[in-house]
Amino acid sequence: MDKKKRKYRIYGNMLYFLLKFILKTLKFEVKRSEKIDLNSNYVYGFWHNKLIITSVCLDYYKKKAGLASPSNDGELIAVTLEKFGFQVIRGSSDKEAVRSLIKLAKLVKNGYSAGTPVDGPKGPIYKVKPGMLFLAQKSGKKMIPVGGAFSNCWTFEKAWDKFQFPKPFSKMVCIEGDPIEIPKGADLEEYALFLEKELNRLDKEAEEYLKKDRSK
Repeated sequence: MDKKKRKYRIYGNMLYFLLKFILKTLKFEVKRSEKIDLNSNYVYGFWHNKLIITSVCLDYYKKKAGLASPSNDGELIAVTLEKFGFQVIRGSSDKEAVRSLIKLAKLVKNGYSAGTPVDGPKGPIYKVKPGMLFLAQKSGKKMIPVGGAFSNCWTFEKAWDKFQFPKPFSKMVCIEGDPIEIPKGADLEEYALFLEKELNRLDKEAEEYLKKDRSK
């Protein structure tokens, strides 16, 4: 491992311990569709800036997996996910995308639930890429859209995804929508548009939920 990657892995460990400390101060609530069977495994889709929310949301799975970019920046996410118990597959470029999805598909077929940002790793923001939809279609597993919000967070405005990081003692809500079945032969572009609307709807629902909670 080169010096740069080693450095980013150190940063990843620091990020993990910082996040663990902050999570202990948070109030956390999951609102889950009644159609979700917790004894089954699924493919989870969410926006890149909600990565923290969904990583915590999937904590109840013993077998969970995700994708992380092979870049130096990807080390930050990979280390953190590994610490949270995820099996991490590295890959993001066009050349490596098929390989990484095949590896992820094998894990899904072996009972893993997989969760990866559908607009990552470099955007554009809030635009669904076909990778995870393809994974759900080929594996025969349903996709669950995940939205969420923080009552108080830092937003990294200069980052392409406007990444959100919770402030201590805030509240975090995660909303898991109805499972989406993607039949073989289905038009993935149509499903991508549907998923975009559903993710935005769930994020808005989470924000409204926190507003009502604050007004009580």
